[in-house]
Amino acid sequence: MKRKLAIYLAGSIKKAHEKADESYWTDADMLTLSELLSGFEISFLNPAFRTDDLSDQLSVFGRDMLQVFSSHVVFVDARDRRGLGVGAEMMWAKVNRIPVVTWAPKNTHYNKEQTTILEKTVTNYVHPFVESLSDKIVENLDEGAAWIDFMLSTPSIQIKDLDHVIQAMQHYKENQFAQDQPMQALLMSSKELKQRAERTPPILSSLV
Repeated sequence: MKRKLAIYLAGSIKKAHEKADESYWTDADMLTLSELLSGFEISFLNPAFRTDDLSDQLSVFGRDMLQVFSSHVVFVDARDRRGLGVGAEMMWAKVNRIPVVTWAPKNTHYNKEQTTILEKTVTNYVHPFVESLSDKIVENLDEGAAWIDFMLSTPSIQIKDLDHVIQAMQHYKENQFAQDQPMQALLMSSKELKQRAERTPPILSSLV
């Protein structure tokens, strides 16, 4: 009997006011993943497949969050620029320690050999939120499916969770705050803000 696998497909949903040439999850993509992961019985949780009332905004949000929460892995299509919903889905996955694999080929919007940010050149750039909220960034579906198969068969693999977000804040404090003059000025201008920034959130794994 095949092992069941639920994959949430995060990405753009076609909207009339947006450009028509943007990438979306297709039936062909799902067929390819099914073939590459033929050892599993796959359920695709696709927010584009629905018959609920889209004018009920709270319900739309709740449905998407429920699908992420119910999945074994989140597969993000980040070949093009994405909206805030995808980032929220990635963060919700990390809160619940759900693996995230992101399809962001080299020299696409979120993954560039070189770019300019605030007039500074950055090489080997991966968008910080994509890099930190992804457990694996892949070039294509084959690579993504291979990682999912490896991850599911390797219980010892480390999956990022909310602790990773907390550790990132601590990393900034220890490694970059000393040279971040605007941030230092902000904290110096407000005692309350300084106290809030100096707090150290508990590492969740230490509470278990």
